[in-house]
Amino acid sequence: MSASDKVTAPTPIGLEEGRWAVLERFQAEDIHTLSREDLVAAQMLAGHGDTFGFWQTPRSFARLPKNLTSIDLAARLRHVLLEEGVSFIPEPLLEEGVLVLTRWALIARMAPSTKRAYKSNRLGPLTIARVLYSYLPRLVARAIARKSANPKAKGLLSCLTDADQLEFQADRLLRNELERLNLLRSRGLWSDVAHLPGIQTTTDPSQARERSAQSKSEPYLPLPDDWLCEIGPRVLWVVQEMGPNLLLLLEALQEDIKGIDWSRSDQVLSGSMQACISRHLSAHPWRTRDGKPLVPPFSLRTCAGRRGQPTLEWPPRTWEQVIALSTTLQTAQLFLVLLASAGRIGEVATLTRACVEIARDGRSFMSGHTYKLSRNLFGDAREWPAPPILCQALGQQGRLAAAWDYLPTSLPKGLPLAPRSNGDLWVSIGNGPKGDGVVIDFNGALLVLAERLGVDPRPGGKGVHAHRFRKTIGRLAGIALFNSPLVLKRLFGHKSIEMTLHYILCDEGVRAEAEAVLRELRIMHCAEALEEIHHAIANDLPLPGNGGAGAARLTAAVRRTQDELKRAGREWRGGSAFDLACLLTMNGQGWRLVQENIVCSKVQGEDGLCQKKRAKGEPNTANCQPECDNRIVFARKRRDVELCIEQYLDIARQARDDGQLLVLASVMHNMQQAWVDFADLEKQYREKSEVQALLALCEE
Repeated sequence: MSASDKVTAPTPIGLEEGRWAVLERFQAEDIHTLSREDLVAAQMLAGHGDTFGFWQTPRSFARLPKNLTSIDLAARLRHVLLEEGVSFIPEPLLEEGVLVLTRWALIARMAPSTKRAYKSNRLGPLTIARVLYSYLPRLVARAIARKSANPKAKGLLSCLTDADQLEFQADRLLRNELERLNLLRSRGLWSDVAHLPGIQTTTDPSQARERSAQSKSEPYLPLPDDWLCEIGPRVLWVVQEMGPNLLLLLEALQEDIKGIDWSRSDQVLSGSMQACISRHLSAHPWRTRDGKPLVPPFSLRTCAGRRGQPTLEWPPRTWEQVIALSTTLQTAQLFLVLLASAGRIGEVATLTRACVEIARDGRSFMSGHTYKLSRNLFGDAREWPAPPILCQALGQQGRLAAAWDYLPTSLPKGLPLAPRSNGDLWVSIGNGPKGDGVVIDFNGALLVLAERLGVDPRPGGKGVHAHRFRKTIGRLAGIALFNSPLVLKRLFGHKSIEMTLHYILCDEGVRAEAEAVLRELRIMHCAEALEEIHHAIANDLPLPGNGGAGAARLTAAVRRTQDELKRAGREWRGGSAFDLACLLTMNGQGWRLVQENIVCSKVQGEDGLCQKKRAKGEPNTANCQPECDNRIVFARKRRDVELCIEQYLDIARQARDDGQLLVLASVMHNMQQAWVDFADLEKQYREKSEVQALLALCEE
């Protein structure tokens, strides 16, 4: 290499310093187009040497084998080409190959390059060096050989043929690199790559087996209601009751363990460690928030036990149990964060220990980043309103991660001299796997959590998965929009369902899921009412007794549809009510629930009494008028109204006998409001002499 290829400048102190030094000068999206001179400058700033064609990795970055500390990229390409029988390659093509390798290495250092959409999925220096030495040169060398036959072709890797790619895909490691290149292209970070070919399998027809039908990948399903009802209280117990106790134990244990002499023999060290742990466990008081002895209200698995048999021992007495309970607490807190925020796993995974912020008005927010549809390489900043339970879960998780920074994963490894997790919120506990930034297997942890809490890890026949939580919260929001259940208010601790829904529906993805559920519920409720009416008509039975001025419209619609089917030579079938409901609700756009079992059938374009000048916009359900011809009261409310009227009559009689005329007047007014939606009930009670006498007494 010539002297012009060298740049003299100080080497960055560390990985992150070098990375940010590059990004301050160059845009990550432009690295794949940088010239030779700019690449040398970027390589130097990143700390990987100042000579073009040589990728160097300082010892301070990673401990590498000798052959990986300084890689001669051109020499690696020549070596691979010789293995493929290519002895002569023009120098310009060889330099183009070196440019491709250098650009790839810099992008891998600067930007996420795996399918996981969070910051910690950048490749480490060791992985980059291995790919540069062993795998990527095979792709680039083959591309050089192809381009030598057509020097005017644009790009280099784009010269790879379908046959080349199919050959490389047979090797798992080479297939990973092809997929990584295509992933970088999809993120706008790379352009020189051929599209992955479609793979067709041919078989011998004489030996062909019966082909099974190819099914599309099933979408993630919401978590079943009964499963949530079962696991929810157990998760809350782990976080709210067990969590504070376990954190106090770990924090005290952390301080005491620091005083152990870790230079002694393993046998002595093991004894000292066990004595320290036993001392803390025996003295630790496990108490509820009320100060009572803490006992799990369900079968909590505290350890794997002997021969794989789980143990339910309580309180914990061994280090293995402490580790198991710590992982249970971490995953329970992950469970609540996923459910309370409806965040994507990539968003939740990148949260920091200081992610909870308090606004001036006293409300709490969870701050992080979103990567879905973001044009920003590092994601867009985002805030989630944080209810109290979410704040508690995140606060405890920060303490848990900080405690395990300095707790030994195992006795032979000794006490960490520096924090093991680098400030991550979600950490590897005990002897769990340690990846390059990817600290835990979130989905695997959720499965283990269900098993330890004694519930089915495959609710609805499908394993617990992080993506199912967004589906679940979307479904709950849709149900809440229709009939305002208390489940969300109980979960989030909000005083009003409106605030809860505002928090949830600020996420576009969750809002779309909620709206889909809402439309389905509107159609379902309408279809149910129509089917009841048809059943009564078809069997010459009394009509169900739906009330409200709009009830007659449902009966008329059923009769009209039935007549149309008969003229067409058809009959009312199983889906007829559903089809008619789709028409009446404008495919779920109409039918707003006003109160329990009371709906507004107004659709877009129709007028209503709830708005001034009978406006044709969205209905104002808060101002629903009983006489409006859009108001429909389901028949199942009829029984409640009848009971209410009888109760009013009992109170009215007592008020009459006690001479409390004001109470009497108020009760009779409420009774008239109760029967207003059911004309037949009103007629039935007004004809009673006792009711007439009570009303007359009120008028006097």
